[in-house]
Order: sequence, then C-alpha cells, then structure tokens
Amino acid sequence: MAATLTLAALIADPILDTSVIAGASGLDQPVRWAQTSEMADPWAWLGPGELLMTVGLSLPEDAAGQRRFVQRASAAGIVGMTVGEDGITPPLTQAMRDEADACGFPILSTGPTTPFAVIARTVAAANASEQSKSVLVLSRLYQAAAQQDPDAKRSGRWVTDLCDANVAVVDSETGATVIGDGTLVQDGLRSHALGTVRPTRLVVGAGSTLDALTLIHLKQILTVDANALLQQALAQVAAGEAQLRLALSGGIGKHDIDGGAWLASDGVFRVVAAPEAGYERLTLAVALAGARPLLTRWKGATIAIASGADLDRLRTTLQELGHPGGSSTEQTTFADLPGAIDEALTALSDAVSAQEPWSTFRGARVALLTRSRSESMRVVADVLGPLAEDDQESLRSSLFALLEHDLNWQATADDLGIHRQTLAYRLRRVEALTGRSVRRVSDLSELWLARAAWNALSA
Repeated sequence: MAATLTLAALIADPILDTSVIAGASGLDQPVRWAQTSEMADPWAWLGPGELLMTVGLSLPEDAAGQRRFVQRASAAGIVGMTVGEDGITPPLTQAMRDEADACGFPILSTGPTTPFAVIARTVAAANASEQSKSVLVLSRLYQAAAQQDPDAKRSGRWVTDLCDANVAVVDSETGATVIGDGTLVQDGLRSHALGTVRPTRLVVGAGSTLDALTLIHLKQILTVDANALLQQALAQVAAGEAQLRLALSGGIGKHDIDGGAWLASDGVFRVVAAPEAGYERLTLAVALAGARPLLTRWKGATIAIASGADLDRLRTTLQELGHPGGSSTEQTTFADLPGAIDEALTALSDAVSAQEPWSTFRGARVALLTRSRSESMRVVADVLGPLAEDDQESLRSSLFALLEHDLNWQATADDLGIHRQTLAYRLRRVEALTGRSVRRVSDLSELWLARAAWNALSA
C-alpha cells in the first residue's frame, strides 16, 4: 500500500507551522518517513519517499555547494527537506532555490516552536499501514537470505528481485566485487562501510527504492554473506599461491592439486602472465568469480596456471580489470613450467606492445630432418660445442636425461642415481659450456634438436 500523506497535506496542517520556500511543484509527492540528519551526505542515510529534517549544521554556505546538495538529495529520491527557523541554518541562496524549483524538490521551513519529532510522528501516524508493510518486507528479506546458495549470494540478484534495488558489496582495497554482477562496480548514489573481515562498502545504485529501515537490515545480511565469501576466497588465494610455488620448485605434479580436479577433462592447462601491479586485485577477483586461484608473483609478473573454464574466467577477469594477459601454449606436465612461463611472459610482452588485451604464444614448431650424417654432425657441433667431447660424457648424459624426462629434475636425478644438487651443478656447467639454458624456450628447442642429432649419429 502506498503512502497517502503528501507534502502538500503536511504543510496544510497549521499545527506544524511549516511552509514552502522553493520547489513547490513537488509538493504532491507522498511522504512515508521523516528523518533528522545533520550529515554532510544525508542521501547516504535517507531513501526514496523520505523527508529530510535539518537545522542546517552541515548545509553548504556557498551557492554552488547548496545547488549540488539539492541535486544529490533529489537524485536519491528524498522527497524534500525542511529547515528549522532557529538562526542556525545558513542563508539559502537564490541558486539553491532555483535548483529546487528546477528539480521539483520542495524546500520547506518549520517554525521554531515546532519540534521535528512532531513532524516525524505525524508522518508515521499517517503511514501506519506502510510501516506494517515494511515489517513484512523485512520478514521476507530474512527468509529469502536464508534460502540462497553460495552462487546466489555472490550474485546478489535476489536482493534486486526482492527489493527492486541494484546493490553491490565492493572490496575497498582492491575494488573487486564481493557481491554483485561483474568484477568491478561503478560507484552508486550511496555508499556504506560494512563491518567485514577486510574493508568493504555497500554500493546502492541510482533509482533504488530502499528505505532507511530496510537498508539497515540489508547491511547486516550482506555483511554476513560478504564475510563468508571473503574468508573462503582469501583461504583459496593463500592455498593456491602456496601450491603454485611448490609446483614451480618441482615439488608437486599437476595431479597433486585437488587430485587433478582443477584440470579439464583433457588434462591440459596453460600458463598465464599478467602485470604484477594488479596481483592482489586479480587474485581476489578470480577467487570470488569461482575460479581456482593458482597464482603467484614470479619474475616481476603475476603468473597463473589455469585449465578449462577457469582459464576462460581468468581471461574475462583480466579484461574486466583492464589488465593485459599473455598465455603459453597448451601444457600437459609441470615439468615444462619454466619454458611455459617464458612463453607466457613473451606473449604478455606482445600484448602490451600491440596494445591488445590478450596474446597467446605462437612458437614455430621445429623438427629435425636428418637428411645426411653431415647435417647431424653440424647441428651437434653448433649447439653442443665442447659438450660433444668424450670427456664431457657425464654432463652430456645429464642434459639428455633431463630432456628425456620432460625437465622433471627429481625424476632425472633418480634415473641418474645422483642428488638434485649434483644435477643442478652439472646443468650449470652445461650452460657455461654451450651458452644455452634449459630454462629458455628458444635454447630448449635447439638442445632438443642436438639430442636428436646425437642419437641419429649414435645409431
């Protein structure tokens, strides 16, 4: 049931000693609540259909400030304001009056013998049935909140459906959306700090019909939901970073993370590189979007591994945040992570240079066509150099074993019967002798070709 008391009826009551100063064209608006406020931004606390009562303590004194005050209050749906005639209110400028007339925003004046409480009680009494409706709305609000699954709580669409209001909860530090559609939310008309595990704010969109009472209860509900979502996301971010760093050190394989549940059915994944500057924002946004956040800082960039739908979410999140991204080719084993990271970093550099949002590494496929023995000998000499000598057999066999085991250092060390430290020492000697490293994609291709040529000569 709509409110029946209008501003025109309110000022017609002689007991209230209230008259119109400006904005008379808006006097036919219904009033469902009257609230005092001396805040500089009362539109953050009052909602549509509510009358602002003030003695002007926070009212701007300059014409431009008073004009903006009227514009913001009117845009918030506040039906008007009444100021007390007690000498505290600064002079109301002509610019403010003109803006009120243009907006149809009534500015009223209440005599010094009329307490604002009398006006508030008059409005409340006239809208008793409306208050009953508000209680019913609150009951439905709490009931609906208890029925939402995590995905529905994350989207916040149930609030829009129930309250006809566009709301979002935003992480204050990163700007990532905790509750709401999308990754980032444009600032709404009203913003309220929430008591969550990390600073967040509730953003209420323009055109919202939320009244002050409903807003207070909605803040409590969304604080609880946001806390649950944030705690889960932050735990996933920490776990994902630890797992990826362990993978980069060769400590785990791809099936050691959630038993491989993060992988698509084909078992392939890609490495993605993004600017390091947006790391915290990206990791939180990815986790809140429902993707597995396997990200860490590496080589001055943000490095992530993702598969299937998570890769799509990661790419979408990067684009929504305005960050470029670079992707490696498809990978099947963590043993290839060093080379895949180089691919992703190269692709990121390509994306930045081309001012494109995304780039995928496209390395040329190479193959050794041993058309002659002399060709194989030339490849061995050019790539291996001193490593082809007989006295370098231990270094050469260590390199070939590492290539045979797809760069899995532990498997290589076990196969050779040596410690990983010994293997690392030998590979440093290989790099010193050949000028090539197994950690560079371009060098890795040449070393693989040299190994194939060596095997061809040995045969």
